[in-house]
Amino acid sequence: MSNLLTGMSEFYNAVWLDIRQPAKHSGDGAGRYDPFRLLAVWEERIRFRQQLELMAKNKPELLDDVGLTRAQVDRETRKSFWQR
Repeated sequence: MSNLLTGMSEFYNAVWLDIRQPAKHSGDGAGRYDPFRLLAVWEERIRFRQQLELMAKNKPELLDDVGLTRAQVDRETRKSFWQR
């Protein structure tokens, strides 16, 4: 039960951090928050991690070009979509 609660707490904190960031597209400067932006952020993370995994698998020599080690790529691609 403790692991479940810890996981829920980590998820809640990650969502809270993402949703509290001001939307970049709001030009009024009022510091409004866009909860729908959260879905776009999650989708972007999923896509980025999939592309990173494909790059590491198909063209591992490019990892040196972007300054990443295989261990760093493995850590990043194992993260859930809601994790930063």
